[in-house]
Amino acid sequence: MAEHTQERTEQATPRKKQQARRRGTVARSADLTSSSVLVAIALLAPAVFSIIGSGLIAGMRGGLTLDAVSVQSGDLANHLWRSFQPTLVGLVAIAGIALVLGLGINFAQVGFTPTAEPLNPDFSRINPVEGFKRLLSRRALFDLGKSLAKFIVIAYAAYSEVSNNWDAMLNLGALPPTQGIAWCGAFLGAVLMKAAFAWFVIAVVDYWFQKKQTDRMLMMSRDELKREMRETETSPELRQEMHRRRQRMARARMMSNVKKADVVITNPTEYAVALLYEPSKRAAPVVLAKGRHLVAERIRQEAKKHRVPIVPNPPLARSLYEEVDLGEMIPAKLFQAVAEVLAYVFKQKGKKF
Repeated sequence: MAEHTQERTEQATPRKKQQARRRGTVARSADLTSSSVLVAIALLAPAVFSIIGSGLIAGMRGGLTLDAVSVQSGDLANHLWRSFQPTLVGLVAIAGIALVLGLGINFAQVGFTPTAEPLNPDFSRINPVEGFKRLLSRRALFDLGKSLAKFIVIAYAAYSEVSNNWDAMLNLGALPPTQGIAWCGAFLGAVLMKAAFAWFVIAVVDYWFQKKQTDRMLMMSRDELKREMRETETSPELRQEMHRRRQRMARARMMSNVKKADVVITNPTEYAVALLYEPSKRAAPVVLAKGRHLVAERIRQEAKKHRVPIVPNPPLARSLYEEVDLGEMIPAKLFQAVAEVLAYVFKQKGKKF
């Protein structure tokens, strides 16, 4: 009970946002999709109307010139297809562009969120009390204002274009059919363009509002946040991820230590062990890095990069890898073998051992 009375002051965690996405609770504006499609249609309207108009005129002219022989010979269907093909191609093209653009805008807003949860029945939606609350909610008032704004914008776009082109509309009948249809396409495109861009601005504001509302709805109380932190800390997936992250960090630190080594002892492809000998600090050499297979290959690459001597000695490399942990000194039983390697390396460098 106390959880419901607590004020939600904390931003939603990534886990809660992910759970909300699985339920289909995401910020999305249908107006953003529709207005973007309308902008595309407005840009394409003059060209599409020109194609459609030419096709319709050609089809009607062809129909008027058909003779009885053509009809009886079964050529009527082919003739009609050739005549009206440009019209169909134009309509299919604009429908295809609208479909692809609509899907693209939707994906840009919410990504890929396959879920059937929003389709489950929600009986709170038929509760009259809850319904009345929704009518008076901030979202309902915003939607009302948005609908009024869209109506005003579209009405103004149509009115302004009609008033600016009134004389041309009265003389439209005097134009040849192709020019008349092209003029209608340009006129409709101008109306759609004005309405679409204004609608797009409204849609951007709508998306911003939907995002704010969704973020507000997903906010958490301090108790919710603490409980989720306890749950995630005991989550096997989180523990595994943290373990992998620690391993990556430890491996990165180990690789950065290779450049400090005096020698890398290898087996030459399976094992690699980097040793550092500082007589003033330690009584025996220390293992700075070790690994097998791919890790061993990376140790060899780092050694070559920083000009650390690489000495092949398979039995010693294997013993060091299996018996000595990172950061530990080598055991007494390996002193003699390691001393021989270090003496050889130091002699090559002109250093005393």
